[in-house]
Formats: sequence, C-alpha cells, structure tokens
Amino acid sequence: MGFFQNILNQLRENEKEIMIEKSGSTRAGGREKDRAGQSYLYKLNGMESEVLEVRFNENVRGAELNRALTESMKRYPYFNTRLIEKNGDFYIVQNDAAPVARKTRTLARLGGIECGYHLVDITYYGTSIYISFHHALCDGRGIKPFAETLIWYYCKFRYGNDTPVDGVRLAGEKLLDGETDDPFAGPAYEYDETKEFESPSRDAFALPEADETDGKDYRYEAVIDGGQFMAVCKRVNATPAILVALMASGAIAELYPDRDKPINANIAADMREALDCPDTFKNCVRSMILPYDEKIAAMTVKERAETYRKLLGEQRDRDYCRREANAIIGLFDKLDACPSYEEKRKIMSFFEKMRLNTYVISYLGKFILGENSKRINSIHLYNSGTDGLGINMIACGDKFILDFKQSFESDKYVAAFIAQADSLGLACHTGKAIEFATPADKLIKRGR
Repeated sequence: MGFFQNILNQLRENEKEIMIEKSGSTRAGGREKDRAGQSYLYKLNGMESEVLEVRFNENVRGAELNRALTESMKRYPYFNTRLIEKNGDFYIVQNDAAPVARKTRTLARLGGIECGYHLVDITYYGTSIYISFHHALCDGRGIKPFAETLIWYYCKFRYGNDTPVDGVRLAGEKLLDGETDDPFAGPAYEYDETKEFESPSRDAFALPEADETDGKDYRYEAVIDGGQFMAVCKRVNATPAILVALMASGAIAELYPDRDKPINANIAADMREALDCPDTFKNCVRSMILPYDEKIAAMTVKERAETYRKLLGEQRDRDYCRREANAIIGLFDKLDACPSYEEKRKIMSFFEKMRLNTYVISYLGKFILGENSKRINSIHLYNSGTDGLGINMIACGDKFILDFKQSFESDKYVAAFIAQADSLGLACHTGKAIEFATPADKLIKRGR
C-alpha cells in the first residue's frame, strides 16, 4: 500500500510541476510564484474573501451578467487563474474551468471546487453582484478595473448602453506594460540609505471592544453626499481619506477623553509608483499611520488636515517606500528558504496575532462608471476577520459610501462619527447593524 501511495504522490507532484511550468497570469507565462500575496496564504484557517458588492437599482439578470463576465475575462486573463501549492509555495496558473456567475446568497470558499478553484468568483442575488476576490491574488486597486469593466459590459447587455467610458478597459485591448509584474519578485530596491526617516509609533490606543468579540462580524453602511464631502475637503485642505481619518479619530477622542495613548488611523497606502510598477494588479500596499494626540486635538481642523498631509507625504517618500518594500522582500526570501507549508506557516503565524491599533481605513477611490452610475445604487467593500474597527470607503456616482466593519455590534463609533459629520455640516446617513460573513479560502487542506 505504501509503495503504490508513493507512486501516486509522485505522479501528483509531476502533474503539479507540468502545470506550474505551462502557464502563469497569462498563457504565455510560467513558473510564476505568488510572492506579492504571500502574507495572505498561511493563515491557520485560511484567508477570508474580500467582497465588492455592486448594488443596482433593479434586479440583476444572470444571462446578461454571464455574457459580461465572459467578455471581461478576455481583458483580464490573470483573474481566470488558480493557485497550485508545491512544497509550501504557491504558483499562479491558468484555470481551464471558465468562471460562471451563479445566483446564490452563499459566497463560495475561494480556491475550492465549488467555484472551480478560482480566486475571483462572481455571484448575484436580487439587485446585487458580488465580486469575491482573494487578497493573495490582488489588492483593491488590482480588482477595481475588472469591476469597472464587468459593470460596463453588464450595462451594455442589460440596458443597451455601449457608450465608451474613458478609463474602462475592454476586451481586445492589450495588457498594460507591467500589468502582471510582481513588485516583490526581484532583488531588493535601491534607495538613498543616507536619508533619515521618522516613523510614527504603532503603540497606540486600543479599542476595548477589540478583545470582546462575540466571534461574529458586523458592518454599518454610511452614505455622505459627494458634493458636500468634497466641498469640506476643499475648505480644510484635506483628501477624502484624511477627512475620514479626522472624523473617525475625533469621534474616538470624544468617546475616550482619558485615554493614555494616541489614536492611530492606519491608512492603506499604495506603493506602485514608488516601486515603478504603476499598473500591476498584484498586491502592492502597506499601512501608513496618522496619529491623533493632544497636540493634534488642539489644532483647527484645517491645521490637522495640513499636518496629516505632511505626515502622509513623508511616508509616501520614494526612498521610504522602497526601504519598507525591502523589509517585505526580506521576509519573503526567508519564507522561500523554508521547505514546507508547515514551516512557512510557523514563520507567518505572527500575522494571526498582529493588530493595528486603533483602527484601519481603506479608500478604494472613485469608480469609473460614466452614464451607468444612474443604474447603480451603491458599491460596498467588506470582509470578515476584522479585529476591532475598520472603515472601507468608495466614491460611487454622487456619493461617498463607507462600510464600518466591526468585530462587535455596538453602534457607538458610527454614532460618534455621524456627530463629527454634523459638526462639519455633512449629512451622513446610516442604518442598523448588518451581521455578515465572508468565508475563508479552501486553497489547501489544513490541519486543525
């Protein structure tokens, strides 16, 4: 029995090797190790799906959506892929099973048989299209162009609107230079090592609820008028992300006046430009810190915004980003030296316990919709697994949509945020808590 099992295992490994050599993000690729997404591949119970929910004004039709999906995949071959694990490493290969949009309320476990082993899965129900994606394959900026293309084709087939929209990529167009590049695959980046950088401290106030989770995920949806929001941004010289950070940190400061540590807003930051890979779809983000302490609290809103602009500018510095990228490359090189999945998971186990106090903000930007914006009610981004509080923000049509992701049900932070909005003359609307779950992946059989 052992002899035949060994032969079978060897045949399976040979088959994996053939698949790995045969293709990558495109048919012309091969032996493409997933380096940029390694941080998300070794969680004990798998990585939870990220979900973009596009909510239309009318019920979604499956026939038109599947036509749109077929056309969209012609432009984005790297989303018709799967991951193959070999000796603990994961390789991107083309998926021979074409993706299919399914009508269901249930989100599939990415990388599993129920979605054809894909890392991007499309489902729909009622008025919503759900675009589930794995963070090991891409980040928010990587999936956003695909979502814009899918929306354009769906509206073409559903409503007959084929007016071109500047910035929306269509079938037949070539990939951009470097669109499939892995920013962490090569050697360390060169940077000015004589520069001195001051990194804000990560030692910050922790929300008490972060340790009081009931094991469930909740979110609150908030909507702010886009015109009003941008007018306030202009008045106080803030970007959208900075204004939300000021409001959220101000809200927490009001709730905890006796805290003994600063409030940190951890902003998801794109490093593409600094790493000379502006068009890659792969993960290329790190977090930047905007602290809110007594010194900041004593400033006017405009002074706070200008201080935050300066802090973000320093953390976006090309040399600073390259130094941070080299630290990531060093970690990945260490992983490469490990001979098995289990050894790599041991090294990455610190991610399971790592927490970014006080909260996290991710701004995906403005969706390119053109005339189709009138067909869409809202677009949301969310995922399970948040410890404490996270805020995802999207600009859609004439509104800003914020999803407050929480590991607790209380609405006190959302209520305090709305009070901050009121103080700035912004009308912010929200509803009741939504309990939700996005499933962990099924990339590999994991020990329990």
